[in-house]
Amino acid sequence: MEGKIVVYSSETGLGKIITPQKKKFNFTVDDWDDYDTMPTVGLPIRFTPDTIHARHVTPAEGESASADSRPAENPQDTKERTTPPATATDEETPTEEAHEPEVDIETTIQLHFDDILKKIDADRALLNETRRLDFLKMRRFLETAYNNLTEIDHRFENVSLTEIRRQLTDAYEIYRQFKKRTTYLSKAYEQVFLNRQRRYKELRAKIEINKNRIAALTDTISRHENDVKEKGERLKKLKPQSDEALYLTNEIKILKRALVDAIHEVGKLTEENRLYAELLDSFYKAHYDRFKKLFTEFVETHEALLRKAMDVLAYRFDAMMWEMANRSEAIQRFFFEAGITDEFSSITYLKYYIKTLDTSKLNEENRQLLDLLKYLEAKSRYRILCLDDDNDFLSLIRQVIHEIDRDISVILAARPEQAAIDLKSGRFDIVIVNPEIRGMDVDHLLRMIKERLPEAEVAFFAKKINRTLLLKAKQHNIAAIIPKTLSKEELHDQFVQYLK
Repeated sequence: MEGKIVVYSSETGLGKIITPQKKKFNFTVDDWDDYDTMPTVGLPIRFTPDTIHARHVTPAEGESASADSRPAENPQDTKERTTPPATATDEETPTEEAHEPEVDIETTIQLHFDDILKKIDADRALLNETRRLDFLKMRRFLETAYNNLTEIDHRFENVSLTEIRRQLTDAYEIYRQFKKRTTYLSKAYEQVFLNRQRRYKELRAKIEINKNRIAALTDTISRHENDVKEKGERLKKLKPQSDEALYLTNEIKILKRALVDAIHEVGKLTEENRLYAELLDSFYKAHYDRFKKLFTEFVETHEALLRKAMDVLAYRFDAMMWEMANRSEAIQRFFFEAGITDEFSSITYLKYYIKTLDTSKLNEENRQLLDLLKYLEAKSRYRILCLDDDNDFLSLIRQVIHEIDRDISVILAARPEQAAIDLKSGRFDIVIVNPEIRGMDVDHLLRMIKERLPEAEVAFFAKKINRTLLLKAKQHNIAAIIPKTLSKEELHDQFVQYLK
């Protein structure tokens, strides 16, 4: 690239170049690659752009010889023309080419999050599953439920449940690390991108070295000033031509020269740091907007993937935890004594827990439980109430339906009065009734269902299908009649067909 030197100080070795496109670059005498001439203001030159710094600066073709033949300049003229860079107030406007980083933004992001990307890749199979439970919503409650069940029966847990819990804990820790690295954009810009740019780090290191040197020189200046003052006071009290006066006068001259040199070096280092700070600021601004865009897109995409993996594991953990609880006699006994008749699930346990709270004095954490209950109720694909006086048959029904779809909530009622309570307090999509259940006015119950749950679908369980049953089904707009059987395979087929 071609340009012209517009500022150069032989004392500091710092200068500025302007191109025909009015772009400005800084350079130092260390970047000057011609051995026959020295930089001078107005000299046309060629150079290689490096961010807003010029490297490999040389006179343009033919300028070296002409510079040699140029008459010597008056030192005073040179002093006037070599204005120190500190007087230059033009904004640095480097070319886009000069801002090219050593490591591009996409690569730095990939390198910084290499461990996260490996984890996502390892969990690729989880990302294809559709059944999920919002772990961030459920985390505290799942942990509470798990701890409570363990207190009731520490033997309910098995190796599979322990492994899923470990996987879920690991996935959550990875997610927390990811959030910690991505919360503050400016901090991420520094850590992810800028700290991988060699020239950026070199400039910062030079600024720190100069700062330390300036601090040391400032102390030296202070000591020299005190020494000059102290020796000057002593000199006033001596005879002008005495040996001691001559000695002190010489010492003061040496100290003043050292003082001037230190002050000059502080000025030089301060100016260097100003130029370095300009370079850093320009480089920072040149890439920030693009980094913000790419980094934000990366975070949104990969946070969603991490949450999806957690949610799949949360669903598995929740399902297996309650499956194991259902097999525990101690937990079954606890639920029975607590009056819990619904299925063993998080939504059932959450309802039981909320009933123990004083709703007039709920704190923020307990209010969140109410929101969680709404989430779980909305999450259930169906809520089915099954009414039959055969407890074994009802248990088989729940088992079959959960094998078909774990997200279907199944509530069992073996007594008409229990069914009435459930209908008053719950929301159901399907109600399945055995019309021959003892001690129940079926017509009254069906009218109650229609009144309280006008959108619910009603079906019958039946051992035998006869004319009377068909007429009753037609009268009450019954959607289906499911044969009552203790064959698990037959029930499975019947419910698969019915639920579809």
